[in-house]
Order: sequence, then structure tokens, then C-alpha cells
Amino acid sequence: MTADQIELVRKSFNGLWPVRRKLAELFYSRFFKLAPEARRLFPDSMEKQNLKLMDALAAMVGALDRREIFQSVISHSARQHAQFGATPSQFVAFGEALMWGLQQQFGPAFTPELREAWSRLYDTIQSKMAGAGSD
Repeated sequence: MTADQIELVRKSFNGLWPVRRKLAELFYSRFFKLAPEARRLFPDSMEKQNLKLMDALAAMVGALDRREIFQSVISHSARQHAQFGATPSQFVAFGEALMWGLQQQFGPAFTPELREAWSRLYDTIQSKMAGAGSD
């Protein structure tokens, strides 16, 4: 990611923080439509999971310009997801649901540049997560 993309992601994430629960709910609703088999991996009550998602994103976004910390956060999350049995196709659905949720929250402010910045971030995360099962 470029420095400009990191800044775009950070600023946009800061703007999302006040509505993080709504974003998480939108995201999981879409994710479970795209990957219904993944629902079994989650608790019945999603309130805590919604907060975990946003906290994990906050940690990753906060560490974007600190490569070692960023890699450590992703590696930890990847190991957890591998233990839960997450599959590569679920990571793809996760990314699609994330982009959709961001589009819903930002509306017209989700410019091509902002979409590309978030896509680059998720591509980096996804490649690490999908490879965790082979570590």
C-alpha cells in the first residue's frame, strides 16, 4: 500500500468508528449470505463478535505503517481463523462482504481511490489469512 492509501484507509476508518456496530452488523449479514456454511463458526449472539471484528480492523489499520506490528496482528488473527476452520473461499466472501459494507456506509464517498485502498489492505490480509493453514 502507498502512503496515500494508508492515509485514506485511516481517515475513513476513523470516520466509521462511531457507526462500527452498524457496519459490523451489515458486514456479517452480507457475509452469511455469501458464505452460509460459515455461520456455524460463530456464536448465536453476534454482539461480541461484532466488536471483535471492529477491534481487529482497528488494530490492523492502526499498525499499517508499522510493518512488524502489522504482520504480527495478521499472523495472530490468521492462526485463530485456521483453528476455527475458516476456508479460503470464506476469506473471499469476507472481503466481498467487507467492501459491500463499506460501500453501504460511505455511499458516494466510497470513491474508486478509497475502494482501491481498502481492497489493497484486504488483499494483503487475505493472502496471509489463507496461507495460515499451511504454517
